[in-house]
Amino acid sequence: MVKLLMIADDFTGALDAGIQFAKRGIDTQIFTGRELRKKDISDTAQVLVVDSETRPLAGDEAYQIVKRITENAVKLEIPFILKKTDSALRGNVGAELDAVMDGANEKQIYFIPAFPDINRITRKGIHYIDGELLENSAFGKDPFEPVKYSYIPDLLAVQSRSQVISIGKEDEFSKEVTDKQTIYVFDAEKKVEIVNRVKEIAENNRLRLLAGCAGLAECLSSVLDLQVSKGKGIERQKGLYVACGSLNPITKAQVEEAASKGCMRINLSSRQKLDETYYSSLQGREFLKGLSMECKKQPVVIVDTFDDRETEAVELYAEEQRIQKRELRYRISSCHGKIVRYLLEHGMQYTVMMTGGDTLMGFMKEIQCTQLYPVCEIEKGVVLSLLEWEGRRIQIISKSGGFGCRNVIMKIADKVIERDSR
Repeated sequence: MVKLLMIADDFTGALDAGIQFAKRGIDTQIFTGRELRKKDISDTAQVLVVDSETRPLAGDEAYQIVKRITENAVKLEIPFILKKTDSALRGNVGAELDAVMDGANEKQIYFIPAFPDINRITRKGIHYIDGELLENSAFGKDPFEPVKYSYIPDLLAVQSRSQVISIGKEDEFSKEVTDKQTIYVFDAEKKVEIVNRVKEIAENNRLRLLAGCAGLAECLSSVLDLQVSKGKGIERQKGLYVACGSLNPITKAQVEEAASKGCMRINLSSRQKLDETYYSSLQGREFLKGLSMECKKQPVVIVDTFDDRETEAVELYAEEQRIQKRELRYRISSCHGKIVRYLLEHGMQYTVMMTGGDTLMGFMKEIQCTQLYPVCEIEKGVVLSLLEWEGRRIQIISKSGGFGCRNVIMKIADKVIERDSR
C-alpha cells in the first residue's frame, strides 16, 4: 500500500527525495510524467515520487499542475503528501505549497526547508547557504533562476496568498494553529532539530501535508511505519561518462578538479549544445563517432557546456537562431540526451552521470523512458538509479548542480569503475 506521495519540481529533486527511502530498503517508485495512474503503480510500492517538471514554469501554471497531482493522490487515498522543495528554494515554492493545500482541501502545511547535512540552514526565518545569505550565494546569481530573497516569508509572499508563520527552534508550533490557510515555516540548524519537529508534528496528528527538501524526506523515512526489504547495490562498470548540463559554479569547479586529475574533458561549442539538428549532420556524426572511440579508451569522459572562452559567441549564436533565454536550458539538455543515446547505442558500457535535473530529463525524453528506480546515495545529494531500456539495465547517477564537494567526480569514479579499467 502506498503511504506517501512526494511531489518534486524537477527530476534530480525527485531522485534526491526518493533515495532517502530507497536506501533504507523501502520500495520506492519515481514517475517522470505528471499523471499518477493506479495501473502504473507497483503492488509493492510504499512511496511514490512524481516529477512535476514545474521548476521553470510560471507560477500559475505550476500551481495548476501540482494541484491536479495532489487531487489525484487524494482520489488514490494516499495518506501523506510531501511537497519536495529545492534546498536553495528555487522554483515556484509559494504557488506550489498553496496548490498542495488546495488540492488536498487542507488549511495547513508544515514547511521545514533546512538541510543541515549540506550546510543549508534556517535561522529566524532566514535561509543560509554555507553561512551566506541565500540571496548572496551562488543561487542568488543563477543565470536562469536567481533566488532574490533570504527571508522565507518574503520569498513565499511573491506567489502565495496564504498566511505565513515563522516558528523558531524553541517554539511549540501547536500553540500557533489557526483556521486560516497557513504555511508554517520551521527553523532548523541541525538534523536532530528536523527529526524532533517531525516527531512533534506526528504526535499532533498533523503529518498529512509537509514540505521540505531531501533533508526532511530523510528524517520522515524513519518516522513513518514502512516495511523494509533488501536493497540493491552498485555495479562496477568499465568507465564513467559525465554529461554536465548544469551551469552552476560549484559544478564548474568539480569539472575543473576532475580535469586537473587527468580526466578527459570536452567543452561543447555553441552549435553542439544548442542546435538539435547538429547531431544528424555529417559534422555532428563525426563528432559522435570520435567521442564514442574516446569512451572505449578513457576511463572518465566529461562533456560539459560551460562557456569558458565563448560567452559572447553563445549569446550571438542564440540571437542569430532566435533562441529565447529560457529555451537555452532545454536545448542543452536535449543535445546531451542525443549524445548519450548515441553512445549507448554504440556499445558504451559506462555508468552515466548527469548534472542538473534538465540534463537527466532530456535523456529520459530522448529514450522515451518514464520510470526510474533509485538504488543508493553514492555521495551526499548524489543518487544512483537504474532504468531499463531496450533490454539493457543502465546505471545512472544524478547530481543537482549545487551539490557535492570539489572532488566529487573522482570519488564517484573510484566507486563505479572496474579496478582493472583504471
